[in-house]
Amino acid sequence: MGFTLREVSRSSSGITRRKGQSGRAVVVECAICGAKVPRDKAVEKRRRSLRLDRNLRELLREKGAKLHGVSRILYYCISCAKHRKYI
Repeated sequence: MGFTLREVSRSSSGITRRKGQSGRAVVVECAICGAKVPRDKAVEKRRRSLRLDRNLRELLREKGAKLHGVSRILYYCISCAKHRKYI
């Protein structure tokens, strides 16, 4: 089939749930529908954003300024992640 064991395990490692080993998981809220989901079951995505106007950002980049974005972690329930094709 063309898949090696290493490729399969790496791609699915972010969504595996170790339910029996973790005890009670912390509950997080889905960023789209607001559903409460256990953190080990939720799909997480990191989003980077710059809180500047687009024109100002381009002007600062031309001047040689280094712009650092804010990184946020967003959690999605399984149904919203499937709908948006994150998994």
